[in-house]
Amino acid sequence: MPAYLRRISADANRGTALHAAMRLLIEREHSLEDLVDETIEGYRITADDVENALRPALAYAEALLDAPGAEFYLEQHVAFPILDVFGTADLIVRINDTTHVVDFKFGPGVRVLALYPDGDEDVINAQLLFYAAAARHSFPKFFAGVEEVLLTIVQPQSIEPNDEMVSSVTVTHVELDEFVAVYRAACEEALAPAPRLRRGAHCRFCPARPICPEHSKPLLDLAELVVPAPLAFDGALAAPPAKEAYLQALADGLNLVDAVKDIRTALHDQAKHALESGDLVPGYMLTVGRAERHWRDDERTTTAALERLGLSRDDIIAETMRSPKQIEIRAKARGLKVPSELIVSTRSGTSLARSENARAPVAARSEIVRSFTAALEAFQGGRHS
Repeated sequence: MPAYLRRISADANRGTALHAAMRLLIEREHSLEDLVDETIEGYRITADDVENALRPALAYAEALLDAPGAEFYLEQHVAFPILDVFGTADLIVRINDTTHVVDFKFGPGVRVLALYPDGDEDVINAQLLFYAAAARHSFPKFFAGVEEVLLTIVQPQSIEPNDEMVSSVTVTHVELDEFVAVYRAACEEALAPAPRLRRGAHCRFCPARPICPEHSKPLLDLAELVVPAPLAFDGALAAPPAKEAYLQALADGLNLVDAVKDIRTALHDQAKHALESGDLVPGYMLTVGRAERHWRDDERTTTAALERLGLSRDDIIAETMRSPKQIEIRAKARGLKVPSELIVSTRSGTSLARSENARAPVAARSEIVRSFTAALEAFQGGRHS
């Protein structure tokens, strides 16, 4: 695909800017207050960015760097011990015989962990292992005598306000050696003439999804949506299909719709960007967007003009309280916790989600009946009445 269509998302731009801001803060070139409304890497830092993301991340970093004898690398280019592979480690700190490899995550979405539960096993974050192995290879003297390597994710914001900001796991040199071997094998396979394709959550930000066979094949083969056939009887009208077959058709249809929806977004964004760049996408063209009205002058000037017109301040300014989540995020950034008795939760009803994405599953009626029956039998000692 054309390289220029690989657009960077707004979240990625924000993350890049906040990482650059962290470097300025740690090197004491700027203060937190100075960064408000500062434009870095094309992104304007907001007061919320400072209070909810930068301040807590900086507090963690400074606690490490203020330890006696601490040595560190900041935003350091590190080369992996195989091929021409490299990365940029956010912060590497050595304190005595322990090295900390710290990765800042400024995305407010899904929580990123240093150690993931996977069935009966725990899986170490591969990105952190990469940075640690690359740093050890790039700076052997810095790692000489190191007994433990502590891998840490610092993520001030995530979907759940009560999630811990810091996630860490300690690894040994043997584990880093094992990762290098696994990574080498993966690279050799990926660079082979016919690499294996596997669709998964890692495809979320891949711009090539519209042309990837693993993503396009269920869309091009509509026969994957199998419609349940009626059950025929001798000389009689066909009976409706079994309920289970119809429910399976619903699930298959939803899976197909989800696949179409993911690729539709990528197709739309890339076509729009191509047209904006002067290319021709057959059958499509740009059109003007909806007009949006804004005040011509700044807020103070406009407010004064409207008050002279005879409007009161209440007519002009609407003061609203922040939501519980917004306040919890700000409290968390300051090491505070909002008392639970100040907040009540109400459910808006139920929504449909894939089983693996259901955050609070609702048991089906049949499952509730089975659970009640089992509990009743246990209570009665297995006797039926």
